[in-house]
Amino acid sequence: MKFVGSAVYRFSRDLPPEVVGSLGALVEELNSGVLGGTDARVTSYQASGDTLRLGLETGRRAKIHNVALRIRNYLEGAWGRAHRLGIREVSLEDVIVELDREYRVSLKLPYVIGTSSEGGRTRVSLARLSESEMKRPLLDRLLKLLEDKEARAAWGGKAEHWVQIARSAEKEPRCSEDPNKVLEASGLIKRFSVGQWVYTPTFYALLKPLADLFVDEVVRPLGFREALFPKMYPLEVGLRTGHLKGTINSMVFATFPKSYDISEFEDLTDYMTLMDEVPVEDLAGRLEPPGNFLCYAQCEPFYWFFGGEVMDDAGLPVKWFDRSGPSYRWESGGIYGIERMVEFHRVEVVWMGRVEQAVEIRNQLLEGYRRFMEEVLDLEWRWAWVTPFYLEQSGEVEAAEAAAPDINQPGTIDFEAWLPYKGDRSDRKSWLEIGNISIHGTKYTKSFRAKHNKGETLWSGCSGFGTQRWLLALLSQKGFDPSNWPDKYRERVAALRIPRPVRGVTYPRSEEGRRHLERLVELFSSAGLMERSPAPSPGAPPRGASGGAAPRLTPAPAAPPSRGVPPSCSPRCRAPTPPCGRGSPRRRGSRPGGGRRAWGSRP
Repeated sequence: MKFVGSAVYRFSRDLPPEVVGSLGALVEELNSGVLGGTDARVTSYQASGDTLRLGLETGRRAKIHNVALRIRNYLEGAWGRAHRLGIREVSLEDVIVELDREYRVSLKLPYVIGTSSEGGRTRVSLARLSESEMKRPLLDRLLKLLEDKEARAAWGGKAEHWVQIARSAEKEPRCSEDPNKVLEASGLIKRFSVGQWVYTPTFYALLKPLADLFVDEVVRPLGFREALFPKMYPLEVGLRTGHLKGTINSMVFATFPKSYDISEFEDLTDYMTLMDEVPVEDLAGRLEPPGNFLCYAQCEPFYWFFGGEVMDDAGLPVKWFDRSGPSYRWESGGIYGIERMVEFHRVEVVWMGRVEQAVEIRNQLLEGYRRFMEEVLDLEWRWAWVTPFYLEQSGEVEAAEAAAPDINQPGTIDFEAWLPYKGDRSDRKSWLEIGNISIHGTKYTKSFRAKHNKGETLWSGCSGFGTQRWLLALLSQKGFDPSNWPDKYRERVAALRIPRPVRGVTYPRSEEGRRHLERLVELFSSAGLMERSPAPSPGAPPRGASGGAAPRLTPAPAAPPSRGVPPSCSPRCRAPTPPCGRGSPRRRGSRPGGGRRAWGSRP
């Protein structure tokens, strides 16, 4: 790697003759003293007015922006006191970076104004860099970006680094139908928008017990405590976690109106009232640029919370979990049922501690997951070790044989379940990732600057339990017949009781959907899991009746005159005396309620 360019220094006044006359000696001093022992040197110099331009040629060890700043410090010390010269501005101009091999460099990259390749080398021309840009340092980041992009292209996709590390025995499925189709057709779930569903109470009575069972069987026994995380994050958080750099194409963003003054939206609201449509482009012009993104990984607030904090052994490890709301991922063309959604729910388990603590917690969770999948739910499952690209490039993961990866290092283990309705278990597409567990190493503790008071290394980890996907895996293998469900799950559902489903003249919409619904009601009712049909109220219209006039309100019968206390008092009674007759008895001949009409009477 080689850098060629000019460092330009502008001083507080014109350079005096004695300074200009000593520039040759200055260059010799810089090359032999200030830059001695490095792969950098000054190749030329030129002075004009208040500006000094030095030609520089540097290598990988002393990059050109660092050399320019080092010379700045020397000049300020040498000429500042002797000649009362201050440096007003420093910049790098006409910089060319020569790389040792061919790179695919996009002209869309910031500061890149030209590229060329010849003889197996790549030349990248850069725009002018100011002193603040040199200090950030943008050039270091640009070079790392180029190397990372090449490495990522060579790394390939996730599928190339998937290594199975555990698998259950094969189990005979009790079902072959697609639960997604049954749930939607029967009306237990209804599509709200792309990748979003409204879950009826009947469906939620199947979903909630599964999440509760996971928390009670795996999470709480290991000492994790429930927290409540926000679900909209500033862009700065996504920048630190790296999600904005790596998965921006699948994130959902949020913003705020430019003004809180409703009068500034009057013409827009008038248009919508008149046209009954939303002028999207007009609305966009009244919104701020996106400054937030919706919950993506769900663990981001945990790292932010400990950012800049110093922990000691007494406060470690930290073990939290959050299940307070949805996460959002744009899945584009892959959206299907509750298998792949834009809005989904999960239990997110997060922890932080010393290296050995982080590994031990992960291993305890792994054993909990194994028991939950094998003994509690009786699923057919498999686990795969997946090395994320960011960990491989960070140097935190040592090279390992594909057949026997070392899982006690940073990396991810995916949990997959077989979905019989998608095909044979030998087909990789018939398996669905239903969760994962990761050790991040220092990726987030370094990024958010979480530290230990004695300098110990802090690692973090997280695990996501995708609630809808776990239920889909269970229903795919066990079906909708509760007699095939695992005992602990069925007991949880029985304790909650399944509410009776929504039925209407037009809902479910298809004959097939009505048949599915009747079957589900019969299965759940026969197993004693569904609420009984409520007894009809006296005088209620027969089931299925609709419409009709509003009920006529008739005067309540007057109570006979009495000196005693009224035998009962309506909770909505407007009588001036306290309810239930406490207080003074009413006078002889007065109306019940202190002379006011009874509730519901007509004038």
